[in-house]
Amino acid sequence: MIKKISILFSFLMLLLQGCSALDSRVVAVDSYSTMQAYGGTYYLSTNTPGLQLQQQSFEVILQNMLQNKGYTRTFNQKNALYNIVYNYKIKGPYTSIESYPAPVNPWWNGPYGGIYNGFYGDMWMNSISASTYFVKRLELSAFTKNNSAVWQVVGSLKSDNSDPRSSFPYLVSAISNYVNANSNQVVYLNVEENSQTGQYTATPSMW
Repeated sequence: MIKKISILFSFLMLLLQGCSALDSRVVAVDSYSTMQAYGGTYYLSTNTPGLQLQQQSFEVILQNMLQNKGYTRTFNQKNALYNIVYNYKIKGPYTSIESYPAPVNPWWNGPYGGIYNGFYGDMWMNSISASTYFVKRLELSAFTKNNSAVWQVVGSLKSDNSDPRSSFPYLVSAISNYVNANSNQVVYLNVEENSQTGQYTATPSMW
């Protein structure tokens, strides 16, 4: 009996961990570049409405990332070598329905009302879980003064909330290595925040 309970507990732990697979730290990235660019001055703007409260802090995050890529921000558009435009969109809520095997365990007076009159049995049945999520998408595009496209990088993720602040640093960290590069496909990155240093690190994900 103890062994069975231990196995069942282990399964439930794995099941709960699996339910967190739509973690906001997993970011899908796609990028392209039309020419080899080596940094330079840029003017930063956005076409996203409603960012007044977060715009300054968001642009500081982007500015720091672009500075590490050799780009220097200027607030005089006439002096800028590039125009860089960012758009941050949040869509949803959406509902995801998933089916998964769940144990029938009347010994717990279980989730299905004590079928089998109270004895323990190795029985399983399908259960359905519904979850709500949002899709957050960050687009960063660079253009020349003549409005010719230079590069674009897009990051998107699924999140369990609609707060724009909670995901923006993860998206910026994920797209960082794909600025002015061709990803040739959608790549998935797992972004982790170091709680002590506040730094974000993106590594390949097996999503």
